[in-house]
Amino acid sequence: MRAERVTGRVCFHGEGPVWWERTHQLRFVDMFAGDVLTLDGDRVTRTPVGSAVAAVIRPRLGGGAIVAREHDLAISNLDDLSDLAGFVTVEADPGFRCNDGGCDPDGGFWIGTLAYGFTDGAGTLYRLDAGSLRPRPVVPGLTISNGLGWSPDTQVMYLNDSGTHTTWAFDDDPLAGPSNRRVFSRVGPGVPDGLCVDAEGGVWVARYDGGCVQRLDPSGVVDAVVEVPGASKVTACAFGDDDLGTLYITTSRENLPEDAEPDAGSLFVVQPGVAGLPAQGFAG
Repeated sequence: MRAERVTGRVCFHGEGPVWWERTHQLRFVDMFAGDVLTLDGDRVTRTPVGSAVAAVIRPRLGGGAIVAREHDLAISNLDDLSDLAGFVTVEADPGFRCNDGGCDPDGGFWIGTLAYGFTDGAGTLYRLDAGSLRPRPVVPGLTISNGLGWSPDTQVMYLNDSGTHTTWAFDDDPLAGPSNRRVFSRVGPGVPDGLCVDAEGGVWVARYDGGCVQRLDPSGVVDAVVEVPGASKVTACAFGDDDLGTLYITTSRENLPEDAEPDAGSLFVVQPGVAGLPAQGFAG
């Protein structure tokens, strides 16, 4: 399969796409610009989040959004983020920042961290429960905590560690948390970045410096590849549109010369012939 470009160069480092069901729009972040981007028809609007980093945005179930910023989480009651305000610190150490994350099927918000120097094993995946003001560490010892998702039956959690080129799988229990950590895949060009899961249990992994998105079947075998022409730094993917039949793909210009890969930093789409799972929201 081959993805098609649907925007111009709108990002320096696009990440974290999510389908916003309430507004029937795609939202994603330009991470190092500190902006949330919204695809509105054929145009993209930008909303700053009050931080040098906009790492993740996810809907709140009751309206509004939760946003992971450089060191903290911010929350809004309104979908347009006009009342966005920080409410809990994730990592106060200036040598660390938030990276990728998302929401689990029970409404908890998960956020991964990394050291700015990419120190081996210094990152952690945290979970914030609804009603809590203290994210708790769940998976330590990561290098670049990245893409996160759950199987359709919610029994398996998938997590990318870009620093070790590994997609991990865990057994997951809503009370006990993830356990039985095991290698799901270490196959593919570049490194694994963002991921999402489809309704059949396939795991779609964006390959940074690999120019593609791979689909892994539930056993971890690659059974489909989406090429992203003109953009080697493929960062993340998510299913969207009202039928969840479109795979949206973000890309980056990080570490690229100005005249290289003119389509890098654009948003791409493909109809892969399978539907995704609805985006999970934060219950807090």
